[in-house]
Amino acid sequence: MSNRQRTPEELAFNRYVGNNIKYIRKLKNFTQARVGKALECSFQQVQKFEKGTNGVSALKLKALAKLFNMKTDVIIDPNFIEYHKGFTAKAEAEEMQSEIINNQEIANGSYR
Repeated sequence: MSNRQRTPEELAFNRYVGNNIKYIRKLKNFTQARVGKALECSFQQVQKFEKGTNGVSALKLKALAKLFNMKTDVIIDPNFIEYHKGFTAKAEAEEMQSEIINNQEIANGSYR
C-alpha cells in the first residue's frame, strides 16, 4: 500500500509502525529476508514497511504478530519503542516527528 495521497496521520502511523517492525525484527535477530518469507513478500518490501514508505496491511500485521509471537496492538503502539528502551527513545521519537513535519512542509511548499 503506497503512501501516495496519504494524510499526515497515516504517514506518521506508517512511520512508527515501520520503526516498531524494524526494532522488533532486530531484537529477534531476524533478517528482512526471513520476515519477507513469513509475509510472502520480498525483503525490499520489508524495507519499505520499515521505512514507512509503504503501509502494512491488516493481514501482514497478523502474520508479523504470529512471527514475532506478540499481539498486533504491540506492533502498532506508537510508544512501544519508548516504553521498551526507556527515556532515550523519547528524544528519537521527537526527532522523528520533527522530521515528518519538515518533510510535509517541504512537500507542501511551506518549509520554514
